[in-house]
Amino acid sequence: MTRLLRAVSASFIAIACASQSCAEDRPLIWQPSKVSDTSYSVKLGLKLPMKLEPEAGFDLGVDASKDGAVVDAPLKFWGSLKAQSIQRPAYEMNRDIGLDVDGVAGSAAITMNYYEKHIATSAIDVERQSSYSVRYDSGTQQWTGIDVAQSVKVSRSATGTAVVVRATGTDNFKKAEAGLALEQKFGDHITLSGSLDRASSSSDPISSINASYAVKW
Repeated sequence: MTRLLRAVSASFIAIACASQSCAEDRPLIWQPSKVSDTSYSVKLGLKLPMKLEPEAGFDLGVDASKDGAVVDAPLKFWGSLKAQSIQRPAYEMNRDIGLDVDGVAGSAAITMNYYEKHIATSAIDVERQSSYSVRYDSGTQQWTGIDVAQSVKVSRSATGTAVVVRATGTDNFKKAEAGLALEQKFGDHITLSGSLDRASSSSDPISSINASYAVKW
């Protein structure tokens, strides 16, 4: 059964990566991505043209060894509902509720997400994001563990420069983390970022520099 699942997963990933143009077909959700040099995933689902814009589907992945052999095929189910949406020339706001289920691990999470964007001035944009999650523990067979995340991003649209302040609390606030990041965009697809984070579980701050490349199709 495991070998069959891995074979099916690999086939889906191959088809997804070869059919990038399908992402524009509505109501089909078809988002293949390369996670690493040996890991791939595809998000498949449907979006219904209703008021709450319900979406549902599954994430199918393939983790391979360096010689190309499939070693794992993670499978996760997801769904979401848009609770509220406001789209204006200088203001944008979205609220949604999501459900994620890991069929292999037997775990799940319900998440409430909030996103807000203001055009503060002709040059400055302000974005705020927050999420609140409740997790299901398969070991204790009960809903437990509240995770909270907040972030504020101030960006200059003309130069692509942004400052991000973020904070998180996990496992009923037993662990907390705060950070500051500086981002710089180069064109539409490349972003260079540097961050400094401090966690309650560590006495020393952690600094990092990252470069990312993203394309939406």
